[in-house]
Amino acid sequence: VFFIYSERVHMGGKQSAELPTPKAAAPKAAAPTLQDSTARLDTQIANLETKIEKSNNDAKKWMAQASTNPSAKARAMQCLKMKKQYEQHRDQLMNTQFNLENMAFQQEQAEVIATAVAAMAAGRDQMKAQQQTLNVESVEKITDDLHDLQAEMQDIQTALAGSALAGAAGDDAELEAEFAKMQEEAELERVMSGGSVLPASSTAAACGAAGHSKMQEEAALEKLMSGGSALPASSTAAPVALPATAAPVAPAPMAA
Repeated sequence: VFFIYSERVHMGGKQSAELPTPKAAAPKAAAPTLQDSTARLDTQIANLETKIEKSNNDAKKWMAQASTNPSAKARAMQCLKMKKQYEQHRDQLMNTQFNLENMAFQQEQAEVIATAVAAMAAGRDQMKAQQQTLNVESVEKITDDLHDLQAEMQDIQTALAGSALAGAAGDDAELEAEFAKMQEEAELERVMSGGSVLPASSTAAACGAAGHSKMQEEAALEKLMSGGSALPASSTAAPVALPATAAPVAPAPMAA
């Protein structure tokens, strides 16, 4: 048959064989994730809880009818048996769910560790790339340049501060000279106005002594006017000079 078909094709026959096209393979369903499996187990466990509660309620109902219905006890026993099966199935599903959750937790930990390792590898590559652009000699040269610049700036600041202090010392000398000149002018004005000539350094001491002597004179005069006793020792040692304008006052007679 194959030979005849080949002859017809080579001889230009009108008949042509149509080869069957292979059917496309159906796409495979994606494998369920651990989270999907856990959610599905949650739904099944909730359904079993509902069935367990229903079986328990049915058993109680049939037990209440046991005194009047002969088959009530058998039905109640059957309900309790179904309840026990549901409970066993629920416990199995809960154990399976625990294992899935534990596996999901381990998977998350593995992802975290993989992320950390990838970050560490990237950091290592960056450090290597940066280290290639720097070396110990270049860093030492930079630090030496910084030290030189700091020393130069300190020298400049010292020079500026020294020049400023020198200018201040010259200003102080000029100010002292100007102050002495002003003192001389003030003394000259005092002499011209009729005052006594005193050195600038003894002016304050002289004023203090004159004030003290005047106070002594006034105290002695008040005692004489009131007819008191003899003058104190301090006043008898040195005679008291009365003012020129005041008339001399005779001492009062002593009592017998």
